[in-house]
This record gives sequence, C-alpha cells and structure tokens, in this order.
Amino acid sequence: MNHRSIRKKTIITLVAIFTFLSLFAATEVADSTVVAKYQDNEITMGNVNKRLSQIPPMYKAKYDTAEGKKELLDIICTEEIFYLEALDQKIMEQDDFFERIADQVKNTYFSEYRKDLLKDAISFTDEEKRAYFKENHDQYKDRTFEEAEKMIEAKLKPEKENAIIEKKREELFVKYNVIINYDILPQINTLAPDSNEVIMNEKIITSSNTLIDRNVGDLVEHLDILSKRVQISLRTDDGKKQYIDRLAKSDVFYLDALEKGYDKNPMLKATIEQIERNMALRTVYNKLVVESIDTSDKKLKEYYNENIKEFSSLAHRKIQTFGFETKKTAAKMRKTVKKLIKKKKDEEIKTLITDNSVYAKGDGILDHIYDNGIIPGMGKDQVYCDMVWDTDPKDLSKVFKNSKGIYVFFRILEDVVAIAKPFEEEKDRIKKTFMRTLSKEKFESVKQELETKYALVTYPDKMDVRLTAEEYFNKAEAAQKRRRFNDAIFYYDEVMKYHKNNKDDYKAMFMKGFLFAEELKDTEKAIALFEEFLTLYPEGDLSESAQYMLSSLKNKEDMIESIDFEDK
Repeated sequence: MNHRSIRKKTIITLVAIFTFLSLFAATEVADSTVVAKYQDNEITMGNVNKRLSQIPPMYKAKYDTAEGKKELLDIICTEEIFYLEALDQKIMEQDDFFERIADQVKNTYFSEYRKDLLKDAISFTDEEKRAYFKENHDQYKDRTFEEAEKMIEAKLKPEKENAIIEKKREELFVKYNVIINYDILPQINTLAPDSNEVIMNEKIITSSNTLIDRNVGDLVEHLDILSKRVQISLRTDDGKKQYIDRLAKSDVFYLDALEKGYDKNPMLKATIEQIERNMALRTVYNKLVVESIDTSDKKLKEYYNENIKEFSSLAHRKIQTFGFETKKTAAKMRKTVKKLIKKKKDEEIKTLITDNSVYAKGDGILDHIYDNGIIPGMGKDQVYCDMVWDTDPKDLSKVFKNSKGIYVFFRILEDVVAIAKPFEEEKDRIKKTFMRTLSKEKFESVKQELETKYALVTYPDKMDVRLTAEEYFNKAEAAQKRRRFNDAIFYYDEVMKYHKNNKDDYKAMFMKGFLFAEELKDTEKAIALFEEFLTLYPEGDLSESAQYMLSSLKNKEDMIESIDFEDK
C-alpha cells in the first residue's frame, strides 16, 4: 500500500470517528451535590457555584474550570474550619474586635447612605453648563457647546454629588452639635504616644452624642489598630486634620443611617456579617500562624546563613564566545584559539572571530551571564548556561551545540562572585522572607490540625463532570477546528480515563498520537503513543494506519540522526 492510499484511508477513518457524533449539552453537577462535610455541616456544589459567581470577572476564569472549582472548594473548606476555630476561641468577643472593623462598617453604611442620597438623577440647567463652558473654554476650544455638552455634564456631576454630600454633612454636624478642635492637633505626637499624657483629656471632637465625642486619649489608644498607611499620615498636621474630618463625617452619617433603619437592610446586614467574618479569619490566622513563629535575631540569623545566596549580590560571568556551523570546524578553531590564548594574542583572537565566527558582533563578548538558564542576546539556553557555570574560569570550554544549532566554545573573561550583604542591612528583608516561607509551612500544619479537629472530608470526585464519549469527541473536534490541539488532547485523555471499553479509548488514543505527530510535531511523544497503541491494540481498523505513522516517524528520526552524523 503506497503513502497516498494509507494517508487517504487514515483521513477516511478519522472522519468516520466523528460521523455519528451528536451534539449534547455538557452535564452539570447538581447544586444539591454534597462535595464536603465538616462537623454537622455540608458544602454543596451550589455553595461552590455561588462563591464562583461572586468572584470578579478578571479572576473568575481561573476558577471556572473543573480543576479551578476544586481549588475553590479547598479555599471554602479552609475558611470554614478557620472560622469554626475563631468561634471556638471566642475571637469576636475580644475587647477591640469591633473597634478594628469600625471604619469598614461605617464606610459600608456611608456608601449605602450616599447611594440613596444621590439616587435621583442629577440635572444641570443650561445656564450652569454654558457658564462652565465659558469658564473652561480652553479645554473645549476645538468644540462647540453642543459638542462639549456631554463632557461638561460628566465634569459637573461629581462636583454636584460632592456638594450634596457636603450639604448633608453640614446638616448632620448641626444635628449632632459637632465641633472639631483643630488647634489641639499639632500638639499630638503619634510617634511617641506616651508623650501626650498632659493633653490626653483634651477634646478633639465635641458632640451632643457621646458616640461621636473624642479626646486625644481616644486617638492615642487606637493608634495600634489603624493601618500603617493611616499611622504614617498622622505624622503630619494636615494628615491629622484629614483623618479627624473623615472620622467625624463617618460618625454622623453612620448614626443617622442607624436612625433611618439601615441596619435592617438585608443586603447591608450580609455585608457587615462578611466584614466581621473576614476580621475573625484574619485574627485567628495571625494568632495560629503568624504570631506563633519565632522571629528572634537568633532565628533570623540561622535563616540568613542557611539561605545566604538569597541575600547576596548575583554572581555573573563575562565570556568571549566562538560559534561555527560544524563540529569539525569548531574543534579545529578551538585548538587555534587555545594556542593564541597561551601566547596572549588577543588581537589575533579578535581577527579570528571577525573572519570565522558566527558570533562576530562585539568580538563575541557576552556579559552579565547569570545562573538562570538565559544567555544575553540569545534567549533561553539551559545547556549553554550550565556550560558557562560548569567551566573552570581558567579553562577554555569544550565544544558543544547551543539551542540555535551552532557549535560553540568560549573562554571566561570575568568571574564576578556573589557577595553576601550584611545581616543588619538586610534584616527587614530577611524577616519578611523568613515569615513568608515559614508562614506557608505553619499554615499547612495548622490547616491539617483543624481538618482533623473539625472532621473535614472532601469529595472532589463528585465535582467531575463526566461526559459521554461522544460529547468528549465532539469537544475535541471543536478544539481542533480552533487549532487548540492541547485542549483536544485533554478531551481525548478524558475519554481514555472514563471510557475504557476498547472502542472509545482506542479511537481517542490514536487521535492523541495523530495530533502529536501531525499538529504539535512532537515526534518523541507520538512514537511512544503509537508504540503503546500497537501493543494494546495489535489488531483493529486503525492498526495499519498507526503502524504506518510509527514507521514514518521513526524514518524521519533516522534521517535527522544521519544528517547530524554527516555534519560531525
């Protein structure tokens, strides 16, 4: 049988595989399917899908796959057992727990209040828009008023919104008799809290409502629970003023929102509960993981010494490379270069490079080669890079083939060794790296303990969407039409995994080998697959085609090897 007839038969057979395929919608796992259990609780597929729907679009794709959903299940389970531990340790009963989430809670109420305050469409009079157009004519000098009208409205809208909010703030300040003592702010030293003892009782905010009333002592007492960003801002008088203004504004809107019954809003209640839950999770994580790690100087120095390379300057080498089309030429040139190096004939070496080397540019010099698998100007080449670092700086390297198929050798011109940075200078970075490394290990350890404590059992296999063989073949064919061959191979693997009936898995295995051979050009994998195929299925409709493919691939390999041999 000749090449053309076998190829024709192969194509006909492949077409036959898909002739009777029908289109089916992918089966979804029922929302009621239990995918995890812990204590007396269950997590269903519906819980996983709900969580998936809450993920922002830019991150959603990562979890909207079979494996992604399993990863999401693991996240949900971890949160649940850590939350149970937070409840067990009465984290939310700690004195400062609700103070630490106060700003978040008040901001949530303010956002809802603001939305209601601005829900009526904001309109602008023609006079307002024309006045703005006239005052800012330079911005719109190439446009008529009619052309710029929409842009003007977009500019005026936030100004009007801010004016409405500011007017309401003024009304609420009057309602709650709020007075801010700005004069005391410059006297407050947030960097040395104890130095404020004399002014601790001085009022910062005065109000008829004691929940708004604040003195210097209140501010100093709560410095530790403020974010680092806010703490830094409080070092300046302007920063203190902005913070106190924001605090007073937040308080009055929050109290008025409570009076208006916002705390009865189901959506708002759910958001507040999530804020409380997140803080409980963060607190119990810090307690069980972060705070349990010993960060004494002794431990940090041990970590520093064990990982000294990470806290050292990067070693790098400078080489002069020689490249040739054949191994024979390279070997001959290496002997010549070796003699020239011995005689210190650098100019003659440069001439040799200019006249003969593939890499004549810049006299073949390549600098700043790090031990990272990359050769500057050439890209990734692990073999070349390893050779640079395995060669003794005093020696001329042996001849080898680089990733471009060129036979090269080189000499090392500079060998810059790594130098460790002093411990004290790197201490902050050492601590961060140490904490990042150990917290991962500690987290996994604590997680396993809590999984045992709360009897967590997961059923990831129940999340698998098992399709019929026809559905998998259909998806594979669609992927091939889009030239997404790796996706097609994934579907053929699924057939081989779930439909072992010597019919569907048989066809899938052949198709997988065919794609590796014809589309992905991965000869090694294709040969291995066809050999396995013929071992498993020595007889069958596709056996002759598989044998032909295998012979063809092996002949191709032999041809490449013979060409390579002749080159040598």
